[in-house]
Amino acid sequence: MYKLSCLLILFCFYSCNSPKKDSCVLIASSDSLIFELNPQTSMFIKALFPYIDESGREYLTFQNNIEPEILWYDMNSQNYIKTVKLDKEGANGISNFVGYYIHSNNEIYIPEGMRNMINIVDGEGKILRKILYENTTQGKSAIPFNCLSFPYTPIYVIDGKMYLPQSPNMGLGERIVEDSPVTLVLDTVRHSLDEFDLRFPKIVSSTALKGNSLGIEMGYSQIYNGKDFIYSFFFDEDVYVVSQNGINKGKISVKSKYIDEISSAKKIPGDISELVRTLCSIPMYGNLIYDKYREVYYRFAYPETKLRDENCMDIWQLGRTKFSIIILDKNLETVGETLFPENTYASTLFFIRKDGLYLSTSFVKNPNYNDDELCFKRFDLLWK
Repeated sequence: MYKLSCLLILFCFYSCNSPKKDSCVLIASSDSLIFELNPQTSMFIKALFPYIDESGREYLTFQNNIEPEILWYDMNSQNYIKTVKLDKEGANGISNFVGYYIHSNNEIYIPEGMRNMINIVDGEGKILRKILYENTTQGKSAIPFNCLSFPYTPIYVIDGKMYLPQSPNMGLGERIVEDSPVTLVLDTVRHSLDEFDLRFPKIVSSTALKGNSLGIEMGYSQIYNGKDFIYSFFFDEDVYVVSQNGINKGKISVKSKYIDEISSAKKIPGDISELVRTLCSIPMYGNLIYDKYREVYYRFAYPETKLRDENCMDIWQLGRTKFSIIILDKNLETVGETLFPENTYASTLFFIRKDGLYLSTSFVKNPNYNDDELCFKRFDLLWK
């Protein structure tokens, strides 16, 4: 009888202390931020990152999709502050870049998309120095990368080491999937380039990857929570945990209740418009981002969607018409999931502040859409 009582007490303890999958929800607040854009700024932003300087001043920064420049706005007043313009040619020329990392007001890292080069520029866009990265200590060629908002793949700089996202290395023949590292570690002190243990999951074979594909089968987001790196792949229900020194720590299932089954397209459309329509329709996962202020993670999920005769390219660039956000606690256990109203939010444009998660309402199918304004709505995380 004593043993039975102990078992009942233990069962009740773990039942009461285990997180429930419907413990919390994201609720739209009445707070909004509106940033006025000039006519030469595109709404189809590929890289958007908040930045806090040494004095504590908050900025919203993003790369113009039309001109090679980074725009800065004051987060609190929403006033335009400055533009860091980058030359395309000449001594300060930087070719083909998408994304950046702001280390300080006068030190901005800009990787080139076609070369294994990271340019470090000052607050006026003048090149201070360049970092070349070519081959890993394991003997593989590095792949040029972008640091984007979608998929969310920022550069992380920790104790003199830069953590660089990678795409599948198509030069690895029949072992592209099995041998391609997902992240490289560039030690700027020792001038070494090492590989994380993590390889791409076998979503498709190396042979299939070399043929016709959607182009996003191996897409993923990469975040750092202050201790570990976490990865969310578009076509994988699991998220992967890797230590800061690159050792695999395991994977955790994070499944959306709005997605029954996930798989890449069985038939790849030959027409580009149909290909983009497929990207906007099939079930998949998206970004995983970390909210350090509330110690939770948000994983975006995109249920299967039926589209009419619409401009699918605009929809794809701003995050599809329908999505949910899975909420995970600090142990990566699901504690809630919020389904958002269709045609309202641009799920690829977001940031996190002390007062909550901000999602852009500048979605092309939103009735209030205005391409002269970049708008955001604040969300509160409520525990039930």
